[in-house]
Amino acid sequence: MFAKLVFSQLDKLMVIRLIFFLLSMVAGYADISDDKSWHKRVPEKINDLIAIQDRLRNLLPDAQKALVSIEASDGAGSGIIVSEEGLVLTAAHVIGSTGKKMFVRLPDGKRLPAISLGGSEISDAGMLKITKKGKWPFVKMADSGTSKIGDWCFGLGHPGGFDKERGIVVRIGRVIANKDETMQTDSRLLGGDSGGPLFDFDGNLIAIHSRVSQLPDQNFHVPIDCFHANWEFFKNKPVITYEKMQGGGFFGVACEEIEKGLIVREVIPETAAYKAGVQSDDLLLEINNERINSREEFIILVSSLKPGDEVKILLDRNGSELSVKASLGTRPKSEK
Repeated sequence: MFAKLVFSQLDKLMVIRLIFFLLSMVAGYADISDDKSWHKRVPEKINDLIAIQDRLRNLLPDAQKALVSIEASDGAGSGIIVSEEGLVLTAAHVIGSTGKKMFVRLPDGKRLPAISLGGSEISDAGMLKITKKGKWPFVKMADSGTSKIGDWCFGLGHPGGFDKERGIVVRIGRVIANKDETMQTDSRLLGGDSGGPLFDFDGNLIAIHSRVSQLPDQNFHVPIDCFHANWEFFKNKPVITYEKMQGGGFFGVACEEIEKGLIVREVIPETAAYKAGVQSDDLLLEINNERINSREEFIILVSSLKPGDEVKILLDRNGSELSVKASLGTRPKSEK
């Protein structure tokens, strides 16, 4: 009787321990699933790494379905579809010029005709359009200003060109710099990745691959902000090149993007800006009543005008708005 009682108590104890073990496993899993470890400054434990890995696995199916390999007679690259109608974001150096006939390959190897649209050599942003009618898989673009230094990210691409046997190549990393027209990460890039997508851990497109380096932390991308700021221009105008800019107007300021806006860091003597009384630390707000969202946008707007054209610039100086008029000059030969 005593033995039966002991074994009965042991059985109960084992059941209780088993319940606590299962509860701890569930709690641990909840930790992994709900803790959003990718929001931490650094992973603190192995569960954080597992959570980051699982998050990436969950995001990949939707992200990779819109990846394309871009093929042209003079080279290849990567791109990402961002609309059901087949609008593709890529790098300017991948498309080269506007109106070029190209082809894109979907992840399953299907080859589709496309034509290059516009873009800018300043940021290396480019666009092209699938010309075959259809409803194509696409990804969501992040809003401007959402990416921060330290954010986890992952890049997709076709290094070396499309390879159905190998499949899509995935690299994970973090944003380590984001200034003006360039985002820098330690998400490794290789030749052929140019024009491919960089995603955040919400599954949104945050940048397009641009320049590849041999160093693991020297990977440069075009922030999605550049596309947002110049969307209609990139879609409907020819690729803006440094050569084309040479014949356009010139204002004469060196600017930097800061949280408050586009700040003047230097005014070049004897230029349109200098003669109009623009000063260092002025914030550039508008040009000809068009709001300025980025340094690149300002350069494009000015260079699309001609030397001698008069422009109206709205400034913020020490918290007060000030409107000035200037007659644009000629861009110096060495100025980019």
